[in-house]
Amino acid sequence: MSPFPSPSLSAASSTAFRFLPAGLGDTEDLERYAPGGLHPVSLGDVYDERYRVVHKLGAGGFSTVWLARDEAEQRWVALKIVVADHSAAIETKHVANQQAALRCGSQADSKLAVEYRRFTIDGPNGRHLCLVLPVLGPSASQLSCFLDSRITPRLARKAAYQAAQALANLHAQGLCHGDMTTANIAFGLSDIDRYTEDHLFNLFGTPETAPLETESGEEPGPEAPPFIVKPLDFLASEENIIRWDVQLLDFDQSFPTSSPPEDMLGTPPEFLAPEVAVGLSASPASDVWALGCSIFRLRSGQGPFSSIEVWSPGEALVIIVRTLGNLPDEWQRVLFDHQGQPTRDHEKGTPLPESTDSRSLRDLVYNIYDKPENGIVETGKIRPGYQAWDEAENVPYPPSFADMAWKPKATKIDNVYLHGYDDETDELLKAMPKIPETEAALLHDLLSKVFVYDPAERITVEEMLSHSWFHMDRGDPLPHGH
Repeated sequence: MSPFPSPSLSAASSTAFRFLPAGLGDTEDLERYAPGGLHPVSLGDVYDERYRVVHKLGAGGFSTVWLARDEAEQRWVALKIVVADHSAAIETKHVANQQAALRCGSQADSKLAVEYRRFTIDGPNGRHLCLVLPVLGPSASQLSCFLDSRITPRLARKAAYQAAQALANLHAQGLCHGDMTTANIAFGLSDIDRYTEDHLFNLFGTPETAPLETESGEEPGPEAPPFIVKPLDFLASEENIIRWDVQLLDFDQSFPTSSPPEDMLGTPPEFLAPEVAVGLSASPASDVWALGCSIFRLRSGQGPFSSIEVWSPGEALVIIVRTLGNLPDEWQRVLFDHQGQPTRDHEKGTPLPESTDSRSLRDLVYNIYDKPENGIVETGKIRPGYQAWDEAENVPYPPSFADMAWKPKATKIDNVYLHGYDDETDELLKAMPKIPETEAALLHDLLSKVFVYDPAERITVEEMLSHSWFHMDRGDPLPHGH
């Protein structure tokens, strides 16, 4: 059990929800439709007299992202509309950083998704910064997500290498990314501008919507949209337009290496380097740690320090210590508040609890499971069947995605589909084929150079690029069409 209270539980118990769930799966936080929060967007809206909203691409903690038609240049763009409370800070904070990123992005082989332009929107919830960006496909978080989706080993290595190239490019410009996670690694699309609106709808279906309803039964009001839109699913089509290329995006938390932020990074705790988690400055080395976490997630479907109990820097450190051993002596004196944040006052707070169990990085790597042949594993055991809540989760991806991604939940072990997060699932996964030992040895060697407590001893991203794990496929042609 976590030594710190879960913010999600405490928030849920103290907050009255205004809106009912939309029933569309993973959408934006509806409670953010309020003054200072999200801008209410409807399909068909036109912004800056040229961008017509056609579909939703996704949402994050501080923005929604929409597929829009640029009527001025007759191309598709992504509109990232930031919450009002953060728009001014993002507008002014990173002008120099964006210029450096643009210099990187102007290079022919750039792997950085930089904005085309920006403008502001005045709405009922305030003034919102809107970034006009290239349209990208699913993120690495979406395509490599435990039982829901995994990418093939070769694509994992290629995507990891390109993400490292992008980060090296950024570091060479004197910038740290500050939020180097799989959510900010996105796959490219094959010439999306050749598609008309009707063609896109034929491929992926028309947008699925649901009316936004309040707990009280009252109308939502101007601060919220009348309908919530389900994000476009690029894997819902029989035609695969996802490329074997990734780009690094979202420079909202980037900073010059010479002047790191004084506040804690907004990076999800499971990607936080230990020195940052104890309150020290972020640096290129902390980017490398986060990249290492992203590489493991790309290849395995989950982060090395991920857990349902990791909500804070302190909780992340507990798992890191379980895996790598005791923190350096000076870090062990750091105290944490009730939310798991390091305190600046060395007299207040509580120390990290001592770890009662341990695991090794080697075991984590060597136990990465891969896709079984034909999606079936037989061990000879008789297991009770499992009825999925949504049978669609057990349907494999269309054949056109076979060399890119696969669904663990579409795998049968002794006639039982993989499902959920429980002890039985852990037992079932033991029967899955494992990462080849030759690759496991290389990946473990790479990550053991990344997951080092002393930032000065940690491998640099430039040094990472020559590591043998990235180059296992050198000389082998890519699958047809890539």
